[in-house]
Amino acid sequence: MDPNKRKKPQKRKPAHQRTKAAARERRLTTEAVEATAKFRALFDQSPIFSGVMSLDANRLCLDVCGYRAEEVVGRLFWECGWWRLNKDAQHKIRAATAQAAQGTPYREELLYHWADGSERVVDFALHPVRDDQDRVIFLHPTGTDITERKQTEEELRNARAELEKRVEERTAELNKATESLRDLSARLLHLRDQEARRIARELHDSVGQLLAAISMNIGVVNRQIQKLDEAGARAVTENAQLVEQISAEIRTISHLLHPPLLDEIGLGSALHWYVEGFAERSQIKIQLEIPKDFGRLPTDMETAIFRIVQECLTNIHRHSGSKTATIRVIPGDHQILVLAQDYGKGIPAEKLQVTSGGRRGVGFRGMAERIRYLGGHLNIHSDSNGTIVTVTLPLEQAAEAVGTD
Repeated sequence: MDPNKRKKPQKRKPAHQRTKAAARERRLTTEAVEATAKFRALFDQSPIFSGVMSLDANRLCLDVCGYRAEEVVGRLFWECGWWRLNKDAQHKIRAATAQAAQGTPYREELLYHWADGSERVVDFALHPVRDDQDRVIFLHPTGTDITERKQTEEELRNARAELEKRVEERTAELNKATESLRDLSARLLHLRDQEARRIARELHDSVGQLLAAISMNIGVVNRQIQKLDEAGARAVTENAQLVEQISAEIRTISHLLHPPLLDEIGLGSALHWYVEGFAERSQIKIQLEIPKDFGRLPTDMETAIFRIVQECLTNIHRHSGSKTATIRVIPGDHQILVLAQDYGKGIPAEKLQVTSGGRRGVGFRGMAERIRYLGGHLNIHSDSNGTIVTVTLPLEQAAEAVGTD
């Protein structure tokens, strides 16, 4: 361009256009002032700590924490007083600043300090603020003091931990008491078996002998019955029959209390004797499956299996309505399985739930205690097709009971 050529003077806008432009400029200036005032009011009255990186900090984060504006404005944010005693927080905020400057927000709970040195906890965040062209124009740090909330949470955790500790202690005490009761129950069962054995022997040896003597005396009188009148002869005959009935009843009671075959020959013979007698009395057809070469077991286990079968058959007779039943005793390498199955109406669901839940009747409770004492398990399955009672007894624990009497 020729430097000697002068620029043509710009044509001035008409007066009405200049007036309109000036009015628009004044309006924009007024709006900017109002917007700035609104922002300042919002900024200073915000319920959270807030700032604008490299520009300002609101009154809340100054007044509450005890800092002055000149101690904050113009300083690197991570070097401000809030972080002066926490090198880790300084390092995190410095790294977060670089992260937020690239457009990625940052948030973390950090320790910070008031001007008086009090240590606090803040929910801190650093937000990138973008313009209409998506450029980060400044960073906006915010923070909510959560010290009281964290203290409350810590108190709740401590209270919960203390409560859990007390619950564990009480549970341990309850378990110990329950275990003691179970041990006592097992000992009572053992004593009851011993007492039943003693009574059975007394009935067989003592009362049985007395009845035998009475029977012999009646036999002497019976041989001279022709010397008696009709009434006397009839009384002698009836007494002989009554003594025979009493003897049979005592033998039955004695065997039920403690079958002598259980001690003399073993479980297999005792079960065959009992099942045959029970089938005859109850008119229930019972199939007993037990190996012919079934050996001897510790006394407690043989007694337990006999009582389990006894209890199961009694329940079948009383409640199931079944005309048939199956008893299986299956020995294994490490355990013995006892199954009692009927084909009756089954146990009602509500009663089965009570039985499975532990609140059993006297018979089931005694059976369960015997099983638990020997380290075994009891399972009851019942539906409209009948009931299966399954008992598992470990042989290892049985071996420890050898010699128990």
